[in-house]
Amino acid sequence: MSAPTPKQIVDFLRALGALKDLPRVGWPLRGVRNAESVADHSYRVAVLAMVLADWIADNGTPLDAEKTMRMALLHDIAEAKTGDIPKPVSIRFPQGFKAKIEAEAAAALLSPMGALGGRYRELLDEYEQGGTLESAVVHAADKLETLLQAYEYEASGSRRLEDFWTNARELNDLNDLPAAQKLFEELVRRLEQLRSGTYENE
Repeated sequence: MSAPTPKQIVDFLRALGALKDLPRVGWPLRGVRNAESVADHSYRVAVLAMVLADWIADNGTPLDAEKTMRMALLHDIAEAKTGDIPKPVSIRFPQGFKAKIEAEAAAALLSPMGALGGRYRELLDEYEQGGTLESAVVHAADKLETLLQAYEYEASGSRRLEDFWTNARELNDLNDLPAAQKLFEELVRRLEQLRSGTYENE
């Protein structure tokens, strides 16, 4: 595969620009006005993944922090073509359908990028398939960033966001990553303070 041309790179970046104007649909569905964009979310997921990866590595568990960050930056690019499909909609799809259309959308975005696009597709495949510490960190960062945003919206007066916290508690899928579980517990602590009217360490 050849390297991408400048035109192909600019076309790729322009296509991803759609994420700046694409709201995360779950928030407006729950009455949040001026909701964050997918690009807003993806940026903080990448930062959170970086911090988590470094924190885990500093505590003695080796992992590839650069790979983790690259994966985080790429994890939502398909939405530039599919839009943000909220869970209340996606659960009505046939099993595997959402993953299929997102994989096709990512391929359409990355294929013109030649060998570079192929490398990025490998990272996306690893993220979707899971099974590596790096992919687990990005999945955790994705969930934690959503909860942090839910907390911030609630602090700004939004309501009807309880299902985000309920789902996180019921799924309990951060337990295999102690660092992520600690961040989740800190977010829950702050949420309880918010709801009780105390604001320590804020």
